[in-house]
Amino acid sequence: MSVHTLPTPIPANEAVSGVRGRLSLKEAIVLADVEEKPVRKDIENGILTEPSLHRVAGGRLCMEWDTVFVIAAVYGNRHLSIEARKIAIGAIDDMRRNSAEPNWWKSPLDFSRPESFDDMDRKSISIDKYVSLDLFTACHNVVPRLRLYAYGLTRIEERDDILGGEAVFKNSRLPVTHVGKMIESGETVENIIEDYPYLNEDDVRFSSLYTRAHPPTGRPRKRGDADDVSPDS
Repeated sequence: MSVHTLPTPIPANEAVSGVRGRLSLKEAIVLADVEEKPVRKDIENGILTEPSLHRVAGGRLCMEWDTVFVIAAVYGNRHLSIEARKIAIGAIDDMRRNSAEPNWWKSPLDFSRPESFDDMDRKSISIDKYVSLDLFTACHNVVPRLRLYAYGLTRIEERDDILGGEAVFKNSRLPVTHVGKMIESGETVENIIEDYPYLNEDDVRFSSLYTRAHPPTGRPRKRGDADDVSPDS
């Protein structure tokens, strides 16, 4: 998916503290744009563990934002064996723990200065004598989605008094997943914005990512439950 420059870049510290510091496992997989099965399999087999992976209350799995780069680089290559993935993840974790460059792994979400990635030396991780992973390219591919997602999280809210706490765009009763499903059904961005003029193009594209990262659970919503999607007065 092509993502253009955001209308209002967000500084890294604001995005991390103001949105949230970690992503769910499903969010990380969607933002890395990789298949879910091998990631979960490696978690079960103890290949993908801390510091890349965390467990929070209730045993829920989550990751730091910069781990999306790791997931993209390792699992974006379908030809890596389980052993190769284990070596790569271990090497990347060692790099992150021992890095003398505080501005790359420590602050990967510098949304206001995406050009900082252009200034980096090309980074790679050696797996074997002639095999390596290109982390530099993985960063460039992933950063636009991270920026878009962080921006989108600042545009939505979850309130118990609005659709039972479902994520909606601020000052509205429009569920984020409603817009995401419109994109999935083939509706154009232009038509969606025409229907909901208080949205912008990045809101719509964010909705697609958000919907994929939050698949429905439990009883399907009945027809008419989300009919009232006009902005609040």
